[in-house]
Formats: sequence, structure tokens, C-alpha cells
Amino acid sequence: MIFLAAVISANALLGSDDPGEETIILSEVDAGNSFIDFSDDWGDETGIISKVYVGNASIEVSDDWNYHETVLIDYDELMGSADNGTLQITLLGEDIDIVIQDSSERRGKIWYKGFVAGSPEYNVDISIGDNEVRGSISTYDMGYNIVPTDVVINGQTIHLVVASDILDTRSMEKNYPIDPLTFEVINEDSIGHKFAVEVYDPYSNLIFNETYSLQPGETILSPEVSEQLGRHRYGYTLDNNETFALNAMVERAAELGSSEKVSFIFVNDPKHSMLISIEQA
Repeated sequence: MIFLAAVISANALLGSDDPGEETIILSEVDAGNSFIDFSDDWGDETGIISKVYVGNASIEVSDDWNYHETVLIDYDELMGSADNGTLQITLLGEDIDIVIQDSSERRGKIWYKGFVAGSPEYNVDISIGDNEVRGSISTYDMGYNIVPTDVVINGQTIHLVVASDILDTRSMEKNYPIDPLTFEVINEDSIGHKFAVEVYDPYSNLIFNETYSLQPGETILSPEVSEQLGRHRYGYTLDNNETFALNAMVERAAELGSSEKVSFIFVNDPKHSMLISIEQA
């Protein structure tokens, strides 16, 4: 059994694991008498997201966001496209193509992780729950959040898309070097172990494949595995042939963080044969 011992992440400390959870929305005024007016400005060609105007309902947005729009979301279309591995949506008039890397189900929600097509360093996190969608999407120049409001009209939850300009931040990030992906394997057990590991880049290409034999007390440091920005996937096998998977980000060595470094630690514990530590400076 694997036990996730610790996740130390500067970014994780700043926000929730639920995409868009940190956004504060003040709503609604007289939603019972509100109506939906579909905009002619834009809408997804896929029919996933449609811009709407909501009459007689007040949805207030923090001044921290530069832009915002109210939308309707087709949950079935969204999940169907995401399950196929790609997603095409329009947010505030910008067409965004998304590559879905993986999905999971927990806490009654479907969670999707991916990146903007052609730019694996620009993360996408989307969760779909009971009549609501939350999302965090980064492009080169904009940071988007999708959150549900309290306004429900004709059984449809109105969602809010908010966005901020991040072009200045992107320009500053380029001044920092890429922090390469590395890992370590530590044997704190009293017996020897075998550890096989594969690493896949954001495009699911196998870029590293190695098997280690560790004596008690031995530590193995990996070479620099990748300098490709974005989410990478570890597939690793213990000596009892149990196979597991784990994601880790490659990022720039900036002031607020760096790449995630994974430590695989064999321990002398009948319940947990290995501990996993993920550190981000």
C-alpha cells in the first residue's frame, strides 16, 4: 500500500483544490422573476458554453477581476468532450482548445486535469458536480475561473466566467530558468527492494524508464528527467508488482515556487510499504 506522506506546495497553500473555489460571488436579487436572454455575441460551436444575459438578477464580482460574463453550461456535452480527451470552449470570446490528460471521481464530482493545446505549461483544472461546474484555465495572457452562482432559472444554474490579465506575469516568468524534473528513491526499510519507474511527458510520451535495486539505507537520485514545462506522470512498480501512478509538475524556478520533486520512500511498515513525499519550494 502507498501512503502520501506530505504535499508541500507554495501554490497549494494559496488556494483550494477545488478549481474556482476561492472566487467570492455575491448574488442574487429577485432571481425568481429573472429571465435568460441568449447573447448573439458568441457561443461555443460545440454547444458546451453559451453566453447569456440574466434579467433582474444581480451578480456582483470582485474588482480583482478584469472581465466577467454570465453563461449557461451543457454538462453532458462538457463531460462527453472531456471524456474523449479534447475540449473546445469559448470564454469571453476567446476560443480555447484543451487537452485532457486524466480524470478521476471523488467527493461526488468528476475532476479533469489537462492543459491548453500546444502549451502544456498552461494548466486546466475542471470539476463537474451536481448541477455545477468549477474551472481554472490559464492561457498565455489570461487567467480564467468558472464558478456557479446562486441564480437558478428554469432549472438551469447560471455560471460566472471571470478573467484577469496575466501577460505581465507571463513576461516576468520567462526571466526564470526551468527547474528540471527529478526524483529520488529512498530505502529506509531493513531489507532490499526493487523499484521500477516510468515517466511520461505532458503528451503521454515515455521519456524515462529505469529499474533500481536498493539496499537498506540506500538513496538513489535520478538524473534530470525533463525540462518540458507542464504536468508529467510517473508510473511506478514495487517489488511485489503493485503498480501506481502519480503526477508532478515541471515549472520555472521562480520566487513563488518550482518544479515538484517526488521522493519514493520504502519504509518498515506492514500497512504502508512506501511513503510518497512531494515537495515544491
